[in-house]
Amino acid sequence: MVQGRPDSCLPRFGILPFFSCEPDDVCKYGYRDDKTYWLSTFDTFEQQPKVPAEGTDIRQYISRCAVCITTNLVLAFHSQRASVIPDCPQGWRGIWTGYSFLMHTAAGEGGGQPLTSPGSCLDYFRSAPFIECVNDVCDVSSNQLSFWLIGIPGGEREQFNEPRRVVGKLDVLRQRISRCRVCVYNGGLYEEIVAKEAPPGVTATGVFNFGG
Repeated sequence: MVQGRPDSCLPRFGILPFFSCEPDDVCKYGYRDDKTYWLSTFDTFEQQPKVPAEGTDIRQYISRCAVCITTNLVLAFHSQRASVIPDCPQGWRGIWTGYSFLMHTAAGEGGGQPLTSPGSCLDYFRSAPFIECVNDVCDVSSNQLSFWLIGIPGGEREQFNEPRRVVGKLDVLRQRISRCRVCVYNGGLYEEIVAKEAPPGVTATGVFNFGG
C-alpha cells in the first residue's frame, strides 16, 4: 500500500477489512489469521500498548488521515544527508518536512514506499511507525522492523566506505536519518522553459497542456 495515494486512507477501520474467496465459489470471513498493518500514533516504546489493545481501545493507536485534492503534482525529495532538509526545486513549494521512510517487515512479510511518494516522508521518526492487527487485537510484535534511509556523510569517496555500526536511542538515530521535504509544483518553471524554446506564435498555457 502506497501511503501517498488516496486509497491508503480508508473511511472505516477494520482489523480484517477483507474476506477470502476460494475457486469453488465459497467465500469466508474471519476464518484466516491474516494480519493487517496500520500507521501508529505512539512516539516511544513507553507509549506503546502494554497489552494487546482490543475493542475501542484500539482507536487511540491508529493514525488518522485525510484525503486532499490538488491540481498540481506533489512529490517527496530526500537529502540522504543527516539533519539536512532538502530544498524544493525551482518552481515547487514546500508542504511539510520529515524523515525518509523506506519500508517495513513483520512476520516474514513487508512492503515499501516509492521514494517519490509523499508517504515516504513521515513527519516523525519512530522505531515502530505501524501497529499489527490480527484476530480481535492490535499490538506491536517483536519481529516487526522499520527501515529508514540513512544520511550518508562526507564526499564522493566516503560513500563507498564500509558502514560504521551505530546503536542508539531515538535522539541519537534522528541525527543519522535522511531528511526529506514534500513539495507541490507551484507553476512557472516548465512554462518558462517552453516559453524560451517555443517557436514564434506558440504560448505556454499550462504544465501539461500547451497550445498556440
